[in-house]
Amino acid sequence: MTFHDTQMEIGSMKINVTGTVQGVGFRPFIYRLAVEHSLRGYVKNLGNNVEIIIEGEGDAIESFLEDIVVKKPPLSFIDRIETNTVPVAGFTDFSILSSEKGAVANSIIPPDTAICPDCLGEMLDESNRRYHYPFTVCTNCGPRYTTVRTLPYDRENTTMIDFPLCNECNQEYTVPSDRRYHAQPVCCSKCGPELVLMDSCGVELARGYDAVVKTAELIDSGGIVAVKGYGGFHLACSTGSDEAVQNLRDRLKRPAQPFAVMSKDIETVRSFASVSAKEKDLLSSNRRPIVVLDKNDDFPLSYHVAPGMHNIGVMLPYTGTQHLLLDRSEVATYVMTSANLSGRPMVVDNEEAFLRLNGIADHYLLHNRLIANRTDDTVVRVVDGNTAFIRRSRGFVPEPIRLPFEVEPTIGFGPELNTTVTIARGDHAYLSQYVGNTKHVETARYHREVVRHLRQLTGIEPEHWGCDLHPGFNTTHLALEMGGDDTVFVQHHHAHIVSLMADNHLPLDSKVIGIALDGVGLGDDGTVWGGEVLEATYFGYRRQAGLMPQPMPGGDLAAYYPGRMVLGILNNVLGRDELERLPLIFKHGESERAAILKQLEKGVNVVQSSSTGRVLAASSALLGVSGYRSFEGEPAMKLESAAKKGRNIVDLPVICKHGLLDTSQLLYGVYEQLGKRSVHDLAYATEDAVARGVAELGISVAKKRGIDIIGLSGGVAYNEHIVGRISEVVLDAGLEFIVHRNLPCGDGGVSLGQAIVAGVKARAEF
Repeated sequence: MTFHDTQMEIGSMKINVTGTVQGVGFRPFIYRLAVEHSLRGYVKNLGNNVEIIIEGEGDAIESFLEDIVVKKPPLSFIDRIETNTVPVAGFTDFSILSSEKGAVANSIIPPDTAICPDCLGEMLDESNRRYHYPFTVCTNCGPRYTTVRTLPYDRENTTMIDFPLCNECNQEYTVPSDRRYHAQPVCCSKCGPELVLMDSCGVELARGYDAVVKTAELIDSGGIVAVKGYGGFHLACSTGSDEAVQNLRDRLKRPAQPFAVMSKDIETVRSFASVSAKEKDLLSSNRRPIVVLDKNDDFPLSYHVAPGMHNIGVMLPYTGTQHLLLDRSEVATYVMTSANLSGRPMVVDNEEAFLRLNGIADHYLLHNRLIANRTDDTVVRVVDGNTAFIRRSRGFVPEPIRLPFEVEPTIGFGPELNTTVTIARGDHAYLSQYVGNTKHVETARYHREVVRHLRQLTGIEPEHWGCDLHPGFNTTHLALEMGGDDTVFVQHHHAHIVSLMADNHLPLDSKVIGIALDGVGLGDDGTVWGGEVLEATYFGYRRQAGLMPQPMPGGDLAAYYPGRMVLGILNNVLGRDELERLPLIFKHGESERAAILKQLEKGVNVVQSSSTGRVLAASSALLGVSGYRSFEGEPAMKLESAAKKGRNIVDLPVICKHGLLDTSQLLYGVYEQLGKRSVHDLAYATEDAVARGVAELGISVAKKRGIDIIGLSGGVAYNEHIVGRISEVVLDAGLEFIVHRNLPCGDGGVSLGQAIVAGVKARAEF
């Protein structure tokens, strides 16, 4: 790589490096590199980039520039290097200057990362002064985003300001050759945060490592402990105790929602789950996401950890506290689930923990460092060979998403459930951490705070405000409050497809056939959509095909009791007697079934929906797999688990007429085979028929419209069987098939689509 003509005389250059260059040891790296090349000058943070002035011989400057790229710190990412020749000022040495606030536009704060091997080794070394100290970090690891209050990223602007450095830590912090040089979270047991174990009444039981020892004993003996981490609290208990796991379920009122688990190491994970090479890399990466893995046939953990599921979410320890707990415990795998009530934000404050988790946690393992930014665990799954983000949060936020074109300053507020916020300018978009269900007041308040903080950290003041089409969402209300007449309403499934297009770096003039499959999204005709084939650009869309609209008797009740959807879908193909004999679950029994049939007959309180999620849930209910939804997506997820054991031996009718997949005939095909084929085979057949049907619709539209790219987005795109089958059919037709790579295909990616649509709206019309 050549940056300028080599000159032997003394020269001077100003270099600006943008990217993830704050909080990753970049300035000390530049210092050491400059000293190595006998260069003079300085390096400093400007809030949005690193500025370097170097003076020296031309060949040394060129080597220095090359080494910046080749030898950069492991957590850094270089987006751009700009160089300009400047007059020689006559520096006598190279120094690191204090940060300047400057312009903080498009600032990039690094995400939290797992404790590195060097720090972990010190923490487990009896001769080291940080032996058993759980907050051990260096420039290559530890909390970053969760500690940041404002920019530039210096210690006084983080929650570490509460912990003045001791002499020894200050020496490490100020010596450029030390790997803790300017590591903002650096500390030790003398000057840093401290662990304390308390009972449910707030009585202190132990401190420091003694608190770890006692906590491990409590978990081993069946207790439930709230454990404070980087970005919030987890609830931990033993996976070896049915009683402990069931107690946690009862206290949280989560009868069936799968719990994530944390295992000591990969070998332990392999004792209960299948781990591919790609999954191992994800588990072991310094980002440490929860990875959804298939269970082994011999599953030694408590059944109650993930009841009725073929898979389980697993992560490895990423904080010092977690490593010490599992190292001390007799149990090699803990339940480690986010400490929050359903749909509410994760608990982050010590006092709040006692209030919110009262009656849930038996004990509390706390520390006294404040959490500036609540950040839940990232969740990923390998689907059809690709990494699919179910939730993009800790370890990835607030890293920017590079857009394939530039947008004016814009923001997307997200939908209602599983929402995020995206703010963008130029070719950078910043996706927030997972926010949650904004139906709830606490989550709506948190959503507002995320919007405020993201604007503050990036320095971006939006000019365009994108939100969902649904007028009743709290996210929509906030967008209108802040954006007023500059608010742009974006149809839910169009936002999905735009997010998909940007994720695949398609240029601004691109057109695709987007298949959007999920549970619910308000359509532009006022009905509920969720099984759409759209001809889409960044500027607009046309609804070209999709699933047949079906009646949802009772509206949202049909989502909780999918037996209602069964009656709605089969109402016109089965007689009254047959409908009355279907083995379905209703909250109020047979009297409710009669009322539903009357609703369908008269068309009272019946909503029309093309939702794919509702069709999969209906099949799940008809097959007796899941008749009640206790958590989001449960019937469809359990159908997938049943299908995992199925064989491809049943052909259900795939009938497409006038651009609609006839889901009544599809479900009737399931009904006809009840008792003749296994539940597993029929579950497999349902998924296969849906996949083939939407793929054929997409191919038909693509060929008719002369478009060669078909993409898939929406929550159904987490189903490995459905994604693989659609991909196979599309590729066999000679068309390109795209899926998400870096963004959630569920509602967590919608805010990016909204931001882009709002940001490009002024340029052109569809």
